Amino acid sequence: MRPKQKEAVNGGVTKAGSNDAYDDVNDDDDFSVVVDDDDAEKERKAGDDSDGDAEDDCLRENLDNCCGENVRGVRDCACCLKQGTCEVYRGCRHIDCKRWAKNTFNKDSVKNKFPILKWLPKYRLNHFLGDVIAGLTVGLTVIPQSLAFAKIALLPPEYGMYTAMVCVFVYIVFGTAKDVNLGPAAVLSLLVSKFAQSPIEGDPTYAIVLSMMCGVVQFFLGLFHLGFIVNYVSHPVLESFTTAAVITIAFGQVRNWLGLEGVPNEFLDQVYWTFKKIPETNIWDFLLGLICMIVLILLKKMKTTSCMKRKSSSIPAKVAKYLVWLISTAKNAFVVMLAIVTAYLFHISGSEPFSLTGPIPSGLPPFKPPSFTVSDGNSTTYDASDIFQKLGTGVILVPLISFIETMAIAKNFGRKNNYKVDKDQELIASGLANLLGSFTSAYPVTATFSGSAVNFQSGVKTTGAGLYAGALVMLALLFLTPVFYYIPSATLAAVIIVAVLDLADFAIVIHMWNVKKIDLVPWFVTFVLGLCFGIENGIILGIIVSLCILIFPASRPKVRTEHAGSRFSLNSHGSEASDCAVLVIEQGLMFPSVEYFVDHILDAVIQGGSSAFKSIILDFVHIPSVDFSLVQGLEQLSEDFAVMKIRMFLVRVRHPVQRVLRKSGLKGYTCAADVNEAIQIIKKLEDEEREEEEGEEGEKPEIFVVDSDFIGHSGSSSSSAIIRRNASIDVNESANHTGSSNDDVRDSTETVGVGEGVDNLSYHL
Repeated sequence: MRPKQKEAVNGGVTKAGSNDAYDDVNDDDDFSVVVDDDDAEKERKAGDDSDGDAEDDCLRENLDNCCGENVRGVRDCACCLKQGTCEVYRGCRHIDCKRWAKNTFNKDSVKNKFPILKWLPKYRLNHFLGDVIAGLTVGLTVIPQSLAFAKIALLPPEYGMYTAMVCVFVYIVFGTAKDVNLGPAAVLSLLVSKFAQSPIEGDPTYAIVLSMMCGVVQFFLGLFHLGFIVNYVSHPVLESFTTAAVITIAFGQVRNWLGLEGVPNEFLDQVYWTFKKIPETNIWDFLLGLICMIVLILLKKMKTTSCMKRKSSSIPAKVAKYLVWLISTAKNAFVVMLAIVTAYLFHISGSEPFSLTGPIPSGLPPFKPPSFTVSDGNSTTYDASDIFQKLGTGVILVPLISFIETMAIAKNFGRKNNYKVDKDQELIASGLANLLGSFTSAYPVTATFSGSAVNFQSGVKTTGAGLYAGALVMLALLFLTPVFYYIPSATLAAVIIVAVLDLADFAIVIHMWNVKKIDLVPWFVTFVLGLCFGIENGIILGIIVSLCILIFPASRPKVRTEHAGSRFSLNSHGSEASDCAVLVIEQGLMFPSVEYFVDHILDAVIQGGSSAFKSIILDFVHIPSVDFSLVQGLEQLSEDFAVMKIRMFLVRVRHPVQRVLRKSGLKGYTCAADVNEAIQIIKKLEDEEREEEEGEEGEKPEIFVVDSDFIGHSGSSSSSAIIRRNASIDVNESANHTGSSNDDVRDSTETVGVGEGVDNLSYHL
C-alpha cells in the first residue's frame, strides 16, 4: 500500500496527483512531501525492517530528491535506498543512539573486530596439520631473513628476530588474510635506517619509538575508517619507490658480500667508496657469497622444473618431490645452515677466512615500554624532542608504506584463495602489531612477500599458522643464538640480494609509455630523486608530483562553447535564437577551478563582443555538487552580465546543486529543464522586445508557458505556470486565457530567483 499524496499549492502553482516524487511540496519545508499521516503510520508498522522509522523520517524530508523517478511513497523509496542507489539517504545524518549501539556492539561486529572468533570454533584436525606445516616452513624462512633485514635497518641482528616474533601472534587474533605473514621487510627496514638511525651506533631506541608511533597512526586510521588515504599514493610512485629501494638495498649489501669496511650508508657515497675499495675485497667472502647466490637461484628454479610438475603415484617419488619442494621453499634456511657448517669447520681447523655475524644475545627480549631518552654514556643525552625531530615525516610515511605493502600482498592472495580482505581491520591488526612490538624491542613491520608466498604454497588454513612460526623464532632466540655466531656476513648479503631483486620492475616503464605517458613523470621523479637524495625524499616528492597531476585538471575544467543557433532549434516555433551561447561544463566545478571558470566565460563573452550575445546558457549536467567558492563565482558572473545586459540561464541543474544555490540566496539567473526550454524563454523575451521597439499601441502582456516541473524531468507532463512582464493586464483575463487560477499569475516587477520558489519554477526577467 502506498500513502496518498495530497494536493499542494506553492508559489501560485496548483498541482495534483502526479506520479513523480517531486510533486508534493510546500513553502515551509524544503523539498518535503505532504503525506497522509494515517496511511504513513500504517505503512511504517507494516514494514519488517527495524530501521524503517529512521529511514522514513529521512525520506519525508528528502523524498523529492530520491533517485527513483516513479516513487509514490515512503516505502518505495526505502526499497530503493536499501539497494544503495539513492544519494540523499547516504547524506542523511539522522542518528539513533539505540540503533547505533545495537549495530556497533552486536555479535557480528565483535567477530569483525576479532576475526579469530570466526574460524576458531570451526578449527579441525586438517586445519591444525596445514597450519603446523606452513608455520614451521615460514619460520625457517623468516629466521635468516630477519637477521639479514636487521642489518639493512642498521641494527644488531637480534632485533630482526625480536621484530619477527611478536607481530605474528597479534595477527592471529586481528588479521583477516590467512596467507599474510607480518615481519621485518627489506623496503621498510631501509626506511627505518633513514628515519630512525640513532646517533649512537647499534642503538635501537629510535627504531622502537618509530614502531610505537606507526602502531598508533595505523590503529586510529583503521578505527576511524581512514584507510582510503593510501589510495592517494599512485601505482607509478609506489612501483618507482620499490625499484629505487631494491637498487639501494642490493648495492648496500655489496660491501658485506665483498667484505669491505669503511663504506658509508648514503647511496651515492656507497657507489663511490665501494668501487674505490674493490682492491680490498676479501676473496673468501666474495666466493662464498657468489656460491650462495647461485645455490639460492637454482633452488628457486627447482620448483618450476618439469619433473616437479609430473604426476607420480609411487610413494618414493612423492617423498622425493616433497623433500625437493621443502628444500626449495626453505632455501634461505638451507643455504644459511650450509654456510654455518662451512664456517664452523674452518673455525675448528684454526682459521676464520670469512666475516662472521658475531655474538648474538640469547633469550627473549624484556617486555617494557619504549624509552624516550638515549645517552651515549658521556655527557650527551637525547630526549623525546630530539627523537621525534629525527623521525620527522617518517611518523606518517612509514606506516603508510607499511600498510600499502600489507594490502597489496593481502589482496593478491585474497584473489587467489577467494576471500575478502577488510582494509580497516588490516590497519588495526598492523597497528596493534607495531604498537605491542614496540614493547618487545621491535621495529616497524609489514607483510612480507616471501613469508606470505611460503604460507600460500604450504597450504595454510588459518592465521593460526603464525603461532608455530612465532614459536620457532622464540626457540631460536632461546637455544640457537650461539650457532648464529658463525653465520657469514656474505651469506646474509646473498640472501638479501636474491630476495629483493624480484621486487624490481622496469617493464612497467614501457607499459606506462604505451598507456599514459604523463605517469612517467612521477615515476622518474621518485626513482631519480630517491637514488640521489634518499628514497624517503624521493617518495615524498613523487607523491607531491602525482597529486599535482591529479589536481591540475580539476583547476582547468573543460568548457565547450556552442552557439545556440548552430545546434538547438525550437520545434514549436521553427526558429532559432541567434544571439545565445551555450557553455557546457564537462567536469565538476569546485574551488580550485572557480577563477579559471569565471575568467574563461568572461573572456569568451568579451572576445565575441559584448553585443554579440544577449543570453548565456550554462549547462550544469556534469556538476554533481558545488561549494561556496563556486557560488561566489556565479554571483560575480551575474553582476558582470547585469552590467553587460546579458541574461544568464542554468540548465539541467541537479538537485544538490539546486538546493545549495537556493540556500545561498543567489539572484540574477534563470533555471530551465534543458537548453531548448531556455531558448524558448529567450525567444519569447526577444519577441517582446521587438514588439516594444516597433512601438505597438498599448501595453500587451507577454505570456509564455513553461514546464513547472522541469527540474530533472525534461519533457514530463505537468501543470503550467504563467509569467508576465506588465502589471496592467487584467489578472482574471490572463487566468481565463491560460485556464489556470489567479494565483498562477506573478507580477514581473518582483525579482524572482531560484531562492524564492521551492519548485525553482520562477524566473528572473
